[in-house]
Amino acid sequence: MKNLFICLLFVLGGVHFASASPNESEVILQVRDVNPGGTLGGHPRTPVARPSIAQDDHTLYFNNVGYDLTLVLLDEDGEEAYTTFVPAGTTSVVLPSTLSGDYELQLYPDDSVYYFYTDIEL
Repeated sequence: MKNLFICLLFVLGGVHFASASPNESEVILQVRDVNPGGTLGGHPRTPVARPSIAQDDHTLYFNNVGYDLTLVLLDEDGEEAYTTFVPAGTTSVVLPSTLSGDYELQLYPDDSVYYFYTDIEL
């Protein structure tokens, strides 16, 4: 039984790696409080489940995100360069090809006191 389970893990792992694009890279997100000096005032003390995303050039791939998000890109000067709504269950978002350079990606779950962020290069 143990050997069957191990074989099954190898097969499933092989299917996952075969389906991933060779240029796709995992995006590691950090979490930050929307209102760092504010009070908790009835909001949950823990963030919603961290989204799992990957990037391939101007495409972001979302894995099992069961809540709505607002995606914001800030340029190197901290100015908003792009924003879009990402409905729950969306599997990918294609960012405009006119964007190039380094950006801060911010993902705001609806009605949350937290947001997720990271730096990306387009």
